[in-house]
Amino acid sequence: MTVILKPRPEGPWPQPRSSNPMLALVTSSATDGKGVTRVTVRAARTGAVTVTWGPQSAPLFALRLSVAAYPVQ
Repeated sequence: MTVILKPRPEGPWPQPRSSNPMLALVTSSATDGKGVTRVTVRAARTGAVTVTWGPQSAPLFALRLSVAAYPVQ
């Protein structure tokens, strides 16, 4: 999945971090010249994970993901 974050007046977004890289891995993060940040997160298996930007104790933004398997026909 790709997350697109609007520019922040305070400056660029901090690097994102996954609470469990075994479940969801941040594979890329880039900020363009207008301050828009695009982050790609790849889910590796089922489970719940949080991707955060900023200090662990008080993140600026948190994305909670719940990855579920479904049968393929």
